[in-house]
Amino acid sequence: MQDNRRYYSLDALRGSMMMLGIVLHGSQFYVSEPMGGIPMPADPSNSYLFNIILYFIHSFRMPLFFVLAGFFTSLLVDKRGVKGTYVNRGKRILGPLLVGVVTILPLTMVCMGAFLVSAKFNTFQFIPEMAQIEIIAAELQEAGFPVDEPSLGHLWFLYYLLYFYLTIPLCILIVRLAKPYQSSIDKWLARPSSLLALGLLTSLTLWPFKYGQVFEGFIFITPHLPSLAYYGMFFIAGYIFHHHRSILDTFKQHFPRLAVFTLILFPVSLYFSVLEESTVNPGALLHVMAVISGGLCTWTLIYSFMGIFLRYLDYESPWILYISQSSYWVYLIHMPLVSFFAWCMLPFELSAFIKFPSIVMLTALFSLFSYHYWVQKTWVSDLLNGMRFDLKWPWNSHEKELPRSG
Repeated sequence: MQDNRRYYSLDALRGSMMMLGIVLHGSQFYVSEPMGGIPMPADPSNSYLFNIILYFIHSFRMPLFFVLAGFFTSLLVDKRGVKGTYVNRGKRILGPLLVGVVTILPLTMVCMGAFLVSAKFNTFQFIPEMAQIEIIAAELQEAGFPVDEPSLGHLWFLYYLLYFYLTIPLCILIVRLAKPYQSSIDKWLARPSSLLALGLLTSLTLWPFKYGQVFEGFIFITPHLPSLAYYGMFFIAGYIFHHHRSILDTFKQHFPRLAVFTLILFPVSLYFSVLEESTVNPGALLHVMAVISGGLCTWTLIYSFMGIFLRYLDYESPWILYISQSSYWVYLIHMPLVSFFAWCMLPFELSAFIKFPSIVMLTALFSLFSYHYWVQKTWVSDLLNGMRFDLKWPWNSHEKELPRSG
């Protein structure tokens, strides 16, 4: 049976996860210790609190995004078929990736390079000297970071989505084979044991990563197989969830208890990860604890956020419409902006707790203003969303707004 429901809550959640990238990437400029063993220079005004913020958001944001991507891909296959889905995804994902690689990505590299060199050498120059860049590159390479490998930066998720779409036939086969057992699977997904099983499965895919944290490999053009396996599992899970939609009620029903459980599980996960990183010879047992607690923490957070949005935001709203339509553009453009504003803040002797919210707010404002006045009514909106819009600011919207024909 075709699914004709409009998932306002999941639209809002997907948009929120993309916009949360501003907070995630803004926090990386103010960490007090390198993340994942990668010696990236940071602002002299820093705090370990930003390490915790980055750890927390990174533990669930992209896994949850790929669960939603799988869910909506299944919905698209249901409506348009496999061929129609591939045509649609080619336009909405491959097209923006190709355009972004020659526009947004170079701008991001310039702004990020300016920050890294200025923070490393205590200078303030937007175009750094080549010798300074070579010193940073040598340090990164010594730490195991493949500096000679072409990077896609924050556009990597579009690249990985293209790989995950290749699994659509596999997903269809899994759903078809499971159909005779649909009732039993629905009952199992309603039990806590399903979350435990998903968490342990994720733990297996976390095993190749240092400290049980996915901070390596996925931003480069050469596919990183452990990252493909890790994130691909969430995509396939989301695809299957769409065919067992009773799990959405499970999310709504259990999220209060799971949210409390997360308050315990995240500190435990962070503890074992940091302990493994700081121990000279950590051994296998410590790595086991890091990946198991990490896998369970990720799925607990996924269940919790899905439940919160399904319970409280599953209705038509100008705010939800605006977030869902603008978030794609906001995510694509935010990285050069947040890097530039972080560079602008470097000379000022201010607390990181002033700098960080400043660059996040400035990035959000510039991203949203650019969408509102320069994107939504143009060919860029056609490219990203398949149509043009004429949306009012959500606080000025009092009636349902319709997309414009492009």
